[in-house]
Amino acid sequence: MVNLELVNASTGKRAGAKLIDLGLAWILQLLPYTLALVSLASLSGSAYPTSSDEQALLAAAVWWVVGTVLGIALWIFCWAWEARTGKTPGQAMLGLRTGNVEGLAPGWGAVFVRNFVFGLICLIPVAGVVLALISNIFDPNSKRQGWHDKAARTFVFDVHAGRDPLTTGGINGPASFAPRADLPAVQQVASPMASPAAKAPAPARPAAVPAAAPPAAVAPKAAAAPTPPRAADPDADLGVTRFSPARQAGAAAAGGAPPASDVVLTFNDGQRVALRGPVLIGRNPAGYDDETVQEFLTVDDPGKSVSKTHLAVWSDQSGVWVQDRKSTNGTRVVRADGATAEAPAGQPVLVDAGDVVRFGDCFFSIGRGHA
Repeated sequence: MVNLELVNASTGKRAGAKLIDLGLAWILQLLPYTLALVSLASLSGSAYPTSSDEQALLAAAVWWVVGTVLGIALWIFCWAWEARTGKTPGQAMLGLRTGNVEGLAPGWGAVFVRNFVFGLICLIPVAGVVLALISNIFDPNSKRQGWHDKAARTFVFDVHAGRDPLTTGGINGPASFAPRADLPAVQQVASPMASPAAKAPAPARPAAVPAAAPPAAVAPKAAAAPTPPRAADPDADLGVTRFSPARQAGAAAAGGAPPASDVVLTFNDGQRVALRGPVLIGRNPAGYDDETVQEFLTVDDPGKSVSKTHLAVWSDQSGVWVQDRKSTNGTRVVRADGATAEAPAGQPVLVDAGDVVRFGDCFFSIGRGHA
């Protein structure tokens, strides 16, 4: 049976892949550098260089340049290959892949930062190389990130033990990987909310009745299928969405838009939350003084990549809205077609079924169903 979960690479495999990469570089440069040393060893040692000494010095310089060029060429090749595919020669041999926080190819910048920090750690006398190879043991988040991974915001996955996110749609993977009977495939849904029904007109005020008329004469005539009258929308002048259970129930009874609970947020830890009203998400979320909030969702994030009040999510007749609350690491929306866009701080962004909202090291997807 194929394991469709993501598996972080073990310390042994990570160290083995890195040693293979370093070994390839040493082997590639071994011959030219050895020939350079042989040429230097053939010098006569005379105070007055002979023509043979000049030729030996020239040969040593040529071989040294050849070895250096080969080493740089290998480094650029590995840099480009890992940036585009998440693989180095050692990782390809041991079944490892480097990915970013979305589970996709890390890119040129992340790989450069990762290798640069790894090289800096190796400069520590004696223990530097060992620390660089085993630094992922000290990851308090149990994600097996080395110090260079944390600097570059990358992860190393074992694709022999689990799923390869780089070829299966990133962290989330395609919908076919985890089908749910109660959650239709998102590509079949045009919008997370049904089209709103037209508002029923408010009942006309009854005409004035003489005081002498009995009370029963002024009772309004009962309708066959009465629609609960609605008061003036309290949000009309506020510019924000406030949800009322009575309004949601009335809309459902009249055949209008489905209640907000039809919209489900599925988080990266597997938690599924029905959107029943405005929600604030963060490590310790808190609303504004004049803000109506249905639910506060606290995210477990030991790395503190998520702000205390990171973002707000709510729903109205237009769909589902996401608003970044001026967080430290920002909020990004990954559309169902793969396009990624930053959510400007303080500005609501409309999202749709199948979209993924990333905040810090966490994310949730938009879908329909029941939590």
